Amino acid sequence: MKIPKYWAQGVQSAKGLDGRDVKFSCWQWSDVSVTDAQQQANARALGLVQRLANDEDLDRYSYGDRPLREEIRQAVTNRQGKEIALVTRNAYGALVLNAAQAMFIDIDFPGKGTGNAAPLKRLFGGAQSDPETVHCQRVEAWAAQHPDLGINIYRTFGGLRCLITNVPFDPARGEALDILRDLKSDPLYVRLCQAQECFRARLTPKPWRCGITGRPPRYPWADIALEALSRQWEQQYDAASASYTVCRLLKRIGPAEVHPDIEPVLSLHDRMACSAYSQQLA
Repeated sequence: MKIPKYWAQGVQSAKGLDGRDVKFSCWQWSDVSVTDAQQQANARALGLVQRLANDEDLDRYSYGDRPLREEIRQAVTNRQGKEIALVTRNAYGALVLNAAQAMFIDIDFPGKGTGNAAPLKRLFGGAQSDPETVHCQRVEAWAAQHPDLGINIYRTFGGLRCLITNVPFDPARGEALDILRDLKSDPLYVRLCQAQECFRARLTPKPWRCGITGRPPRYPWADIALEALSRQWEQQYDAASASYTVCRLLKRIGPAEVHPDIEPVLSLHDRMACSAYSQQLA
């Protein structure tokens, strides 16, 4: 998993081609220490200044090309004590499960859905259908061709979430990518799995669906005051999101056994992301 433990920002100033001062800032990461991250950030910022001076392309990063800047909140280990997943808080404040080998598959409904699965009439004929039924049937049809795989199917606000429970997968390898694409997982999610070398599943509701506006200050915080603001936002978010849930288990398909390196991930996911049917999806 590419989930850095330490982040630092490097800042450098230089004269632009028009003679005005230009400030460059960039973030770099490290699993060694903040000092190591700072050294890399300073070197990266200086490199940008030098590229500008040489009239070279600045080689800006695009989505999925670098690790996400997220605070690590919890580690999940297997029976041998090996770290197999991390819980992080994402940019808009929700908690996210990052799993090294437990394959989560997100499937969005057209229009993203509303969480209510309202029936939709077909254009021709009187039969009724709904996105949940249609997409569940597609997953079941795919699973029938892979009877060796155990799959949990969950309903989310905007679609389905699947988890393969009895076989671990490497998110960067072709077999996993083929499954994600076969099941029509979001292309941006597939790309992120490759870049982060992990599968991701949101554990807590999206803030705006719970009436929370704004976002917490971006991690890592520049000072204690910003961290305090972030913790204050989290308290408000936790209170507002308590009456919502992220997903509901619809059905289990295939072998019932759960792989020992997936069981702790499954347990945490279901405890944090799945709740009573009386709670609204968000």
